[in-house]
Amino acid sequence: MKLAEVIACGECLSWAMKTAMMDKSVDVLYAMVHDPWDGKKFAHAWVEKGNKAMDWQTMEAGLSKYAGKGWPKKEFYKAYKPKNIKKYTAKEAIANRKKYGSIMGWEWPS
Repeated sequence: MKLAEVIACGECLSWAMKTAMMDKSVDVLYAMVHDPWDGKKFAHAWVEKGNKAMDWQTMEAGLSKYAGKGWPKKEFYKAYKPKNIKKYTAKEAIANRKKYGSIMGWEWPS
């Protein structure tokens, strides 16, 4: 499987949820974003903690100069241009997963 196929299949969702389950101090965010490399629009999930925005692509796949460290939030927002942002505490995200039986069935941006 190619990296682009893994990204397209929603690795960001499961990674964000797993991160929230392990670290209750993060916020989980969902939004429509623009790929900073090719400009394509796609639904995306990431977590934020302090001044860092972290997603699967950066933390696990090692994409971008912020690989393994997370993006400074200001840079992440400038690069990805998120729209229709839905933000949840880790506790809210976990509760929604239990309530809806899905990590993506509630308020996914369009």
